[in-house]
Formats: sequence, structure tokens, C-alpha cells
Amino acid sequence: MGHPVLYRARYILNPTRERRVTCIYDGALTVDSAGRIQALGEATQLQQRFPHAIVRDFGPRSLLLPGFVDVHTHLPQYQAIAIDSGELLPWLHTLIFPLEARFADPEFAEQQAELFFQAALRCGTTTLMVFGPPFAEATSQAFAAAARIGLRVLMGQTLMDTNVPPELRIRTEDAPQALEKLLAQWHGYDYGRLLYAVSPRFAGSCSLELLRLCADIAHRYELPVQTHLAESLPEIRWIAGQFPHFPTYTAIYDAAGLLTSRTILAHCLYLSPSEQAQLRSAGCAIAHCPRSNVFLRSGIMPLRCYLDLGLRIGLGSDIGAGYSPFILEEARYAREMAKLRSFIAPEETPTEISPEEALWLATLGGAQALGLDSSIGSFESGKDADFIVMDLATLEPQHPLRTDPESLLMRLLYTATPAAIQRVFVRGRQLFPPEP
Repeated sequence: MGHPVLYRARYILNPTRERRVTCIYDGALTVDSAGRIQALGEATQLQQRFPHAIVRDFGPRSLLLPGFVDVHTHLPQYQAIAIDSGELLPWLHTLIFPLEARFADPEFAEQQAELFFQAALRCGTTTLMVFGPPFAEATSQAFAAAARIGLRVLMGQTLMDTNVPPELRIRTEDAPQALEKLLAQWHGYDYGRLLYAVSPRFAGSCSLELLRLCADIAHRYELPVQTHLAESLPEIRWIAGQFPHFPTYTAIYDAAGLLTSRTILAHCLYLSPSEQAQLRSAGCAIAHCPRSNVFLRSGIMPLRCYLDLGLRIGLGSDIGAGYSPFILEEARYAREMAKLRSFIAPEETPTEISPEEALWLATLGGAQALGLDSSIGSFESGKDADFIVMDLATLEPQHPLRTDPESLLMRLLYTATPAAIQRVFVRGRQLFPPEP
């Protein structure tokens, strides 16, 4: 057993289960040789407690916090970032489906997987839930890239069997074999760092038969599930026409058996009170993607209502409708969109979330949404040491007059850019920049 490492920083921010954030000035984090957290506290006290620890001091401008958690993104959409092609359904057909078809080319698929995960890493993301390419081989290549880079990834082949170009469809009878082959290759890799997530795109591109098959496989192997729900009003109307015998969009997934505590539902902007209660009763989690919701003109989620209802919620970059992998900016948008919600829904009082809740959503909230909060999301003894180091000198204003923890948190939330990310660690191993 090697010596523990003591990581020292000017400030350490740590989210709590009460959606608060504690701040330690001149703090330290000790990590054992297996990459697990041993202790968090004031640096001088921990150095006395661990006298043989190897000390890494990140300096007087450093801020240390848990790695960001992205609970919803699309690897094959990386090249669509910032390309505005209208609302959700036209955007899918004119831009996204042709782009995803290119992943049938193994060389292209391998290149794009590397670009995608490196972009996330540079933005301080340590855990991602990813819709992979709609091809098994390309999804396996994406897993290989994640394995090599060192990120924590939940991912699955994007499954579709209707209402999409023929080259993107999977035959329903072929889906079990494709999924089980990927499961055998990658599920549980590196002591659970990589996990397979069953990934039917949404009811608009999946038959009820395929949705039920996905639910059956997820139940049989106890796998996470990801799909989309109630993202835009035109989508909801179209889905209603595709499934006329179901009273709501949510009812389709319920009938398929997809609503479980391992299910992540992206967007959920337009849920009736009964649908909200249904998701809460089933224990489902929601991926909130505020930048994507604006970019595709979809709407503004009633975030405060969902949090008060007790729904598990994390943040998703939703690449490429989201135009950056930087989850901290997603947290910023979540707070600003929650403010704007009061103008379109004045009956909802209050609508705002606090800066602490915004950072919590980007870290521990996302971990809870994924069911990984026993391993990541905050600095607690026994958890994996997934964390990032940021440079306070990159924040505005320079030489701030207000240096209290609340002001520091707001400066971080509103002025940080990816340039602030100095180092990224997963399980105590520095991934960015790569160590020689």
C-alpha cells in the first residue's frame, strides 16, 4: 500500500445532501492509494493526522470541488454544436439523423468519440450519461475511448426502429443480441467505471414492442435506462398521434415497463400533475437541460416545482442542442431560467433556485439522479476521489472586494469558463492535463 496523497487548496467547496454547499478555507483532501477519499478538512489538521502523506499544494489561487456530472448528452451530436436548425423535430430530421448515420464508418466513429470525451474532460466533467451512436460497433468504440481516457461513463447504443431513416433503424428482433454483446464487453468495466445504459431514443422513434424489449433487458440485468419525455409541445402532439390509445406521453413508458428508479428522463418540460406524481412514485430521475431547452425553443422547465415535489434531478449538457459540455454553465442557465419562469407562470411561487442548489445540481444532485451518490458527487470518506481544481484568478472581477464564501460561489457560478479548469481527477488519477 502506498502513502496517501494530501491535496491542498485555498478553498474547497463541498455540496451536501441538504442542497447546501460548505466552504473550507485553506483546506485539504486526503486520498488513499486506491483513489478513495479518506478525509476532508483544514489543511494543517489533516497534515498532522496524516504525517506521511504526499502533499500536493495547488497554490493560493486554487479552488477544489467535486467533478461535474452530466446526466444527459449525445456523443454522435458533437459536430452539431452551435448549428441552429429550428425546433426539435425539424432539427432531428435535417441535421441530427444525417450526422448520426455517419457513425456507420468506424474511422469516423472512433475519431468523434475521442473528440467528444476530451471536450467533456477539459470542461471538468468526470461522469457522463451518454446516448451513444445508433450502431453497436461505433458504441463499442466509444466505450473503448472512455476506458482509455479514464472517465466514468454510463452509455448505450441509441435504439430506434420507426420514424427514422432506414439506415438508423435496428430490427426489434436484433436488439437483444446487440445489447447483450455490448453488455458482455463493457458493463462493469474497471470496477464499475463504465456501465451500460439501455437507450431507446424516445417514443417517437421506438415502437411499443422495442420499448418493452428495452424494459425487459433493463430489468433482467438491472441496468439504467435513459430516454426523452415531454421536451416540446409539437413533439407531444406528434407522440399523441402515434400512440392514440394512451392518455399521456408518460403512460406510454409506463405501459412498456420503463418507469423505474433506474430511469433517467430527459427534459420533462410539460408534465401534468398526474404525470409528475407518477414519476415520483416510480422513483424516476429527470435530466434538466436548460440551454438545450432554449436553443431548440422548447420551453422552460418548472424546476422549483419538481425539486419541491422531491424528484431527483441532475443537469445535462444535451450536446449538440446544448452548445458546450461545460456543466457549470448549465447550472448558471438553470438558475437564470428558473428566474424567468416566474414571468410565464406567475402562479408558481417561488420559482428561483439558490446558487448553492445550482452547484449541487451540477455535482451531488447529478450523482443522486444516476444512483451513484454513494460513490461520487461530494467529498465523503470512502467515496471515489473524482474532483477538479479551478483557478480563482480566471474569475471576474479581478481582485474582488467581496471574498466571503457566498460571493465566491456566485462568482464561480456566473463568471467561470472552461479556462478555469486546471486539473481533473477520477479515482485520484489525474486525467487532465495528462501526467507524463
